[in-house]
Amino acid sequence: MPEGEQAVPVPGPRAGSPHSGLRRATTERAILDCVADEDGPLTRAELSRRTSISPPAISEAVRRLEADEVLVSVGPRSGVPGAVATLYDLAPGTGVVAAVEINRSVVRTAVADLVGHTLESTDHDPPHDHDVVARLDEVLEAVRARWCGQGRPLRAVAVSIANPVDPATGRVVELRESAFPAGVLGADDVRGVDPAMVVLDNDVNFAALAERDHGAALGTSTFAYLYVGERHSVGLGLVLDGLLVRGARGLAGEIGYLPVGPGEGRFRFGEAMAARGLRAPDDGASIDDTALEAAGRTLGEAAVAVCATVDPGLLVLGGPVGLVPGLLPHVIATVAELAPREVPVVVGALGGTAPLWGALAEARRRAWGALVSGRG
Repeated sequence: MPEGEQAVPVPGPRAGSPHSGLRRATTERAILDCVADEDGPLTRAELSRRTSISPPAISEAVRRLEADEVLVSVGPRSGVPGAVATLYDLAPGTGVVAAVEINRSVVRTAVADLVGHTLESTDHDPPHDHDVVARLDEVLEAVRARWCGQGRPLRAVAVSIANPVDPATGRVVELRESAFPAGVLGADDVRGVDPAMVVLDNDVNFAALAERDHGAALGTSTFAYLYVGERHSVGLGLVLDGLLVRGARGLAGEIGYLPVGPGEGRFRFGEAMAARGLRAPDDGASIDDTALEAAGRTLGEAAVAVCATVDPGLLVLGGPVGLVPGLLPHVIATVAELAPREVPVVVGALGGTAPLWGALAEARRRAWGALVSGRG
């Protein structure tokens, strides 16, 4: 610098400037993401360390989030040396999310907060006379009344249904051979919730997502989830490079139409599995070994078709019949015999409720995205 000249300070972002607003939003989102990743409340010092954001910026952001009733103080940190520090957690007023799984035999609901803690899970009677919309209204109204009464509004809902859903329109695709009538047609049929906060998808897709995130396929980026239910209810959830494949019209995974096994018409595989007569075990009832072997062979042939088409790193069996003890070895043997290469075959880790937990996670993602984006 030439002698006699003075350095002129460069001003930082002014309060209210776009840069200032972006910085505030970034800090708030970092805090919320940190709270969501932590199983329990955090102090401001802990938030600062985890986000690498300065303590003054964290304190300012926490004050704003408290004023907007997004965060709430839940008491002091106890049992540690040093000054008393206040713990912060997501405020109850940020609400809850719900998942509803609708199938032929039961309606299941689950409720969680926005950071993913499950608050309740309940089984209900199935729809009367296949009136899916009416039954959905009843169970959601009960959920809404219970939690809104505690000052925790219902923010998002995910509905799992045993039918394909068109990803372009968000509406159920009605198929003549469906094992369950459509009933719920679109997000706008879920009453009392903003349609933008409704996730409607096929039960097998939700189950595949649950197994991807928390179950047997954890850590596997490309896998196929084979669902086998009673009668001719079969389906496939296909995850490639971590992403669920739905297809152009939501029909990816409709493996009931695969032309494998005996049968006539276009719904060959679904009919072939139904002909095996397998049922979910009840009260320890035994299943005929011959039926198990035949069903395992038929299911294994369908799995081989999937392997030859998309080369999954793992095959996961699910559904009430897919989880029947004794079925897995026959599927493994058929895949080992016929597939182009060896592919591991395992049973799902989340059991028959996998669609419910997959739906609950998707509802939480939808509500969390809205909360975080709303801070910017």
